[in-house]
Order: sequence, then structure tokens, then C-alpha cells
Amino acid sequence: MSDRIDIQVLVVGAGPTGLMLANQLARLGVRVAIVDRHAGPARESRALGVHARTLEIYSQLGLASRAIELGRPAVGVNLWTSNRRPAVRIPLGDIGRDLSPYPYVLILGQDDNERLLGDLLARQGVAVQWNTELVGLEQHADRVRAHLRRSDGSSAELDAGWVAGCDGAHSAVREANAIPFAGAPYEHVFFVADTRLTGPLVAGELNVVLRNEGFHLFFPMRGSDHWRVVGILPPQLRGRDGLDFEQVFPSVRGQTGLDLRLSACDWFSSYRIHHRRAARFRDRRCLLLGDAAHIHSPVGAQGMNTGLQDAYNLGWKLALVCAGRAGDALLDSYHDERWPVAGRLLRTTDRAFSLVISDSMGARLLRTRVLARLAALAMRFGRFRELAFRTVSQVGIAYRGSRLSATSAELPATAPRAGDRFPWLRLRYAGERRAVDPFERFDGRHFDLLLIGQPAPIDASAPDSDLLRLHRIPGDAANERELARAGIPVPSFWLLRPDGHVGLAGRRFDPALARSWFADRLGVVSP
Repeated sequence: MSDRIDIQVLVVGAGPTGLMLANQLARLGVRVAIVDRHAGPARESRALGVHARTLEIYSQLGLASRAIELGRPAVGVNLWTSNRRPAVRIPLGDIGRDLSPYPYVLILGQDDNERLLGDLLARQGVAVQWNTELVGLEQHADRVRAHLRRSDGSSAELDAGWVAGCDGAHSAVREANAIPFAGAPYEHVFFVADTRLTGPLVAGELNVVLRNEGFHLFFPMRGSDHWRVVGILPPQLRGRDGLDFEQVFPSVRGQTGLDLRLSACDWFSSYRIHHRRAARFRDRRCLLLGDAAHIHSPVGAQGMNTGLQDAYNLGWKLALVCAGRAGDALLDSYHDERWPVAGRLLRTTDRAFSLVISDSMGARLLRTRVLARLAALAMRFGRFRELAFRTVSQVGIAYRGSRLSATSAELPATAPRAGDRFPWLRLRYAGERRAVDPFERFDGRHFDLLLIGQPAPIDASAPDSDLLRLHRIPGDAANERELARAGIPVPSFWLLRPDGHVGLAGRRFDPALARSWFADRLGVVSP
């Protein structure tokens, strides 16, 4: 890195969120630099679960197949409340099979996710500048001047059009902009261990043990008898120097009541967790993503996935602004859409986490006697199963209240709305004989216009025609059956944003309506 580099976007932090954003920007032709204060990629991992929506995004990047090869799909969750057998099994693969091409939780460590994203970024010609710390920045009307310090003591200045803070809970970008980070730490200390152990755990599936003393999570990893264990560190072991898992394991056996036998522990770490959210995700030319913007409990394995979706939401918008095709007001929609998502996530994970760690008699009874029975009863109902999958997998996240979302009143109330992720369907395109997965046709670099049961007008283009791709879906009997599954009428049209969410929807497509949406909602201007 030279002493002065002019780039369009500086990404601070090369964890999963920063790497996702840098990849998106590079794919969209943005001149991007990425720095990280650490010496290299993470070798250990607390984040483990990769949900369906993340895998859908990985598919657009060409990474899904490799991620699945490296990881281990967990098609079920088993809740244990005694040492005899699981009280209930939640079949993930069954409840999500019609909602996503990836109806499971993929157990894949954060380190492997970083390796996949880092290799992709390198293939695009962008190298992470390791051992490089952001120590200060100054915002100007047309740029941000970043002050960097390398591990060898040398310094550099960098001028960037925009700075993206993906630098974790102690974000230098957030602190430099004096953005409040309201919240508090949980009182408990947690541990994570990479182990080889045997016992009555259901192989290849996630095992959750809920007992009076709290909870333990057992994630199946690659290889035989390979489990990642997460739990609460016993009070008497907190603060002890040189603590290892062999010292913690007796309490794991005792609290779970399971006949577990440990043969090896390859890695062990303990840590505290906070629940916090930044007061704003944008401050002029600086933006916050991932843990720099929000941190919360590990319930539901939502953290890494949420950061990756932050990046996918912001990437296409920032690319349009950098290319001069949209005004920077478009970036306000990043805060408007993602800030409420983080708020809901904090509330739901905090409530769930409070239940599984509370020492009160009522909470103990609820998690050991009531919770599993309620889950077993609820999972008998299709609507609840679908809601559970949509929530945990993040395919149900929607931006209906966003100023970018416009739905025609002609659409029936049962149809998807603007702001929703477009549903996963198998449809026959015009001129093709077999039904295909439209998700395989979306690449995250274009807007996609789906015209269903209607001809393409002569002028079907947006203000910048290279931004938009047209897909014609005939309204034949087979397509109508599949569309009816999602409540989509024939005829109808769906203008999808690059991140797969519906921007504009209605019955009969009018090119003037689309041009107005691009101009008024996105601020897209002609080149």
C-alpha cells in the first residue's frame, strides 16, 4: 500500500461481512480496498450455522456447492430435556423443502466461510491488506480521509469516496464517528470447544440440551464423532488462567446428564457476549455493517448470516452511487431497511436467550418441561413449521415499509408484496421446454424483470438498459400451478432488486411505471 491511494470504497475489516461486501463491490466494477488489523484470516470459529438465505446468496457468487462440500448439512434439530432420548426432533429439511433450494442449516465454521470469500476476492484481483489498522478518519463533502497504521509502525493516508465499517464490536469506524452503541453485556461467560466425543447424541444433526443449569449446543462437524460444543462456563471456572476444555468437560457431563466420552479437544475458547445496536448505520460517507452495527446472543446462529445480508443489501446500492447512476440518498435505504431487522433480531434472540439461561424456577420449568412439548405440538401444524423455517433461515426477511418498495393495489392480498424476497419456484421460461429454478438465473448484478403471462412490451427497459434483464414466464397450466403455491396471479410482473427482493410489483407491466420507479424510488439517473 502506498502512502496515498484514491479508491471508491474502503472496507475496514476482513471478516465474513467485509469480504462479502468487497466481493459484491468488485463484481460490480467498484474500485475497492480492504484492510484488517489482524495478521491474517481467522483460524478459529465461533460462528457455525449458515442458513438458507446465505446459501442462496453464495449460489449467486458461485460458492454454494463448495460451501456444502466443506460443511455438513444438519437436517434436524433435537431438543433434549432428559438423558433418555430427545424430547422432540424438528425436521429442518422437511419444513423448508418448498421454500428454498437449501432447506437445512449448513454447519460451516466462520473460518471456512472467510476462506471461501477471501479466495473469491483474490480471484477478482483484490488483496486484503493485513496488519493494517484504521486509527482515524476525517469526513469531507466529497471523500473520507482514512489514517492507517501498519504493524511495522509505518503509517499511510488513504482517500476514499466511502468507508464501510465491518470491523466488529470494537469498530474503529463507529468510534471515529461517535455513533452510540447502546446495550449491555450478558453476565455469563460462554465457551466453545472443537471436540472429538461419543455418546447418545443424534449423529449429523444439531443437538440442543435444555436443563435446569442452562443449555449446551452440540453442532455436528465434518468427520466421525466431531462436535463443536457451546455452553455457559461454570461460575467457579471463570477467570481461571490456563483453563482448558478438560477442566470444563466434567460440568458438561454433569449438567447435560448424557453419557459423553471425550477423546480429544482441538480448540477451546471462552468469551463474553453483548447485545447492542448502533444508533445509526450511516453517518454521511461512513456505513456500519455486521458486528460493528449490531451484536447479540448466539441463539439461532443469526449473527454471521445477518452481517452477510447487511453486505448484500448495501453492495448494489453503493455500486450504483459509485458509478454515478444514483444519488447518495439511496444509501439511506440501507439504514432504513437493515436497522429494523437488527432491532427485531436483538429482541427475539434476547428473549430466547433469557429463557435458556435464567436461573428462576419459572424459566427452569418452562425450558425443561414445557418448551419441548410446545415445540412438538406446534411442529404438527404446517403454517407454524413454515413460519419457523422462514424466521430462522432468514428467507422471511422483508422490507415492505421501505421507500424502495411499491406494490400495485391490483395484486390480491395473498400475493407476495414489494419488499419481500421473491419466492423460490420452479418455472418454465418462454422458449424453454423444462421448468427451471429462477434463482439460478439471478446473479446479484442486475435488476430482474419477470413478466408472467403477458408479452414483453416494445420498450421494457429501465433508464439504463444494461441494469435490467427480462424474463418471460408463460401463463400455462404447469406454471399456474407452481405460481399458485406462492399466491402469484397470472398475469403479473415482478421487478426484482439485485439482492432478490421485490422492488415493484403489479398485474400489467407498464414501462413508464418502471422508469418512474427507478427515477423516483432509487434516484437512478441516465449516464
